[in-house]
Amino acid sequence: MTIASEQVNWIAQLRSLLSRVKESESAALFCHQNADPDATCSAFALQSLIRKLAPATSTKIVCPEGVSSSTKQLLENLGITVPDGRLPAKVDLAILVDTNTLDQLGQMAEKLTQAETPIIVVDHHHPHPDTVKIASQLVVDESAAAAAEVVYNLWQVSNVEVGAQEARSLLAAIFIETKHFLLATESTFEIAAGLVKAGADPRHLSELMSNPVSRSERIARLKAAGRSQVALIGEWIVATSELGSYQSSAARALLTLGAHVAFVAGESKEKIRVNMRATEGFYRKTGIHLARDVSIPIGKKLAGVGGGHATAAGLSVPGQLPDVLKICVDVLKESLGPLQT
Repeated sequence: MTIASEQVNWIAQLRSLLSRVKESESAALFCHQNADPDATCSAFALQSLIRKLAPATSTKIVCPEGVSSSTKQLLENLGITVPDGRLPAKVDLAILVDTNTLDQLGQMAEKLTQAETPIIVVDHHHPHPDTVKIASQLVVDESAAAAAEVVYNLWQVSNVEVGAQEARSLLAAIFIETKHFLLATESTFEIAAGLVKAGADPRHLSELMSNPVSRSERIARLKAAGRSQVALIGEWIVATSELGSYQSSAARALLTLGAHVAFVAGESKEKIRVNMRATEGFYRKTGIHLARDVSIPIGKKLAGVGGGHATAAGLSVPGQLPDVLKICVDVLKESLGPLQT
């Protein structure tokens, strides 16, 4: 796709989104449970854009079950009000930001479904088939390293200058989501340069994220490592573990310790939640996409839901912890096929 055609596509996406927003009295921007910086900062910047272009529509950011502790600290450092999980009395339109399944909204999902609320998805994850069926519009760019990049592109075609606070929030989100630009693409750096021009100072990123790892998170990582089991699939090392909290942090830690793929599972509200992580090297050599090839198929098979990226995905299903972890390893093994030998 040429630069010109890409711009035409973004203009069409923005016009369609604004048309639906302007038809609504009240729109809610939803972030996934335990919302991270990419979700919340992207929602903040998108809400700012909507308020400028469709001021007559009331908007509210909703974070079911709140935000993570590190996200709360970042938002406070940015001077952004930390969103709560309360749903407005009336919602004519739901905009899912960095959230590609209704399951990620917890109990809010049922309310939206019952009310038959129109849904728009603004995301960078691999689209979930169930979400594709119910969404009125998908503003999705899988090539984007962060949802913040998708929101920035909407700002770029809006003929409205990005504000300094919005620029800082989007740059911080991109910086964190790409693991300090380790997973950045060429377009990521181009967007980062645009955000710097808009007033985001990259020298202040470390100050904005000044939130040392808590003692409880450190202990959780160590517990996950101590409980971990290792499966050798050809040249690949797959680590699994069970943990009640900080599954995402623990999965990343297991990769740091030497695993190529990590599955960390825990119980949450009568369901098993699995956080999946893989190294970039594993993805490049095998082509195995954790969301497309592992979490989404398992979600369908076990009457749950899965989604995410090539190297970072999640799964929420009914069942027993050991059984679900075994299925994760088995499906990964099947996906690898001849690559495992």
